[in-house]
Amino acid sequence: MKKIISLPIMLTLMLSLLMVGCQSGDTIKIGTLLDKTGDLGNYGPPMEVGADLAIKLLTDAGVDIVKVPGDSGTANQKSIAEATRLIDIEGVSAIVGSLSSGVTMATATAVTIPKNIPIMSPASTSPAISTMDDNDTVFRSTVSDAAQGVVLAQFAWDNGIKIAGGLYINNPYGEGLSKMFSDKFTSLGGKISAMVPIEPGQTSYLSEVKKASDGNPDVLLAMTYPVTAQIYIREAIEGGLVSNFMFVDGTKAQDMFDAMTKVHGANYFDGMLGTAPGAKSSPAKNKFEQLYKEANGGKLPTDPFIAETFDAMMMLGLAAFAAQYTDACDSIKSCLRRIATDDGDADPNIEPGDIKTAVNLLKKGNDINYEGAAGSQEIDVNGDVNNTIEVWTIKDGKITSTGKFLSP
Repeated sequence: MKKIISLPIMLTLMLSLLMVGCQSGDTIKIGTLLDKTGDLGNYGPPMEVGADLAIKLLTDAGVDIVKVPGDSGTANQKSIAEATRLIDIEGVSAIVGSLSSGVTMATATAVTIPKNIPIMSPASTSPAISTMDDNDTVFRSTVSDAAQGVVLAQFAWDNGIKIAGGLYINNPYGEGLSKMFSDKFTSLGGKISAMVPIEPGQTSYLSEVKKASDGNPDVLLAMTYPVTAQIYIREAIEGGLVSNFMFVDGTKAQDMFDAMTKVHGANYFDGMLGTAPGAKSSPAKNKFEQLYKEANGGKLPTDPFIAETFDAMMMLGLAAFAAQYTDACDSIKSCLRRIATDDGDADPNIEPGDIKTAVNLLKKGNDINYEGAAGSQEIDVNGDVNNTIEVWTIKDGKITSTGKFLSP
């Protein structure tokens, strides 16, 4: 007579097996929560190409790995539902995503932390992520806005900005970035006319723009996402309220500038400046860009977080593979720092062109030091990395690097 296992016990057993990590011989499944819709929908597709490139390099190196895509939609509930599907139905053992800090935090709190599944965001920059009670499951491959806000404030001050106003998206990303900027800018002697929170999905932000521009600031900071930014920037210009803007990673979107220059003129925004996480030239970055262009018809978009997405997928994939072949760590989260921490000269540096070497070393149980396309990906105790902030500008209507890469 067969012993019948009750459904609750069966589900518990299945979940326990899932939480152990990738076992030797299993196909590694990594999910993505990259926005294809919503306010950040323009950013997701090129980031997905970065994730695909990492999967290809890992596969070519002999790793049995697949990517399972999902769309977080710049919305908490959509992302939570997608994360649940990726884990419970698709059986992924880790997730790359999301973009919005608020969405990543909500998804982690509701889904990935309780299920003990690692999630690594390539784009969520809120300082609040660093202090989450996450059982060491929430990681980032991009630098915190604790760095970007300070760099942006110092750069604005050094470029003659004495009074600044701003509009920020009313979520952990906008709140954190605006606070870090304001604290640093005022400490330098600058004045904040107003920092005004806004909600996505409105048809007009005229009252918010008027409040932020009261006092005639030298610049209006656009600390939101592209869809909303197009609306209030148009209203600011057409109302004669503000003519000079500064941008951040959330508004570093060529599609946004293409749409706005059709209305305001091809060179209207030329010379205006912005910041975003970004790494200076290095062999690792150069190799990644070469590989990306080869895989993408010779094109490399100027949108942010593409290299960070590649790095996130690569680190999770290598950590999952390491968990299958070493006794030193037995899960993705416990293996991550063994493949992404420089703890001595004995650990070989691994760049995007060295993945086969990395796999061979991990098979032997060795540690490696992954050097990322987005900078040196050394994960600290909070799951963060410490990389540089790039200053960019608009030239002939196009996003262009100034060649400046700064740290606080």
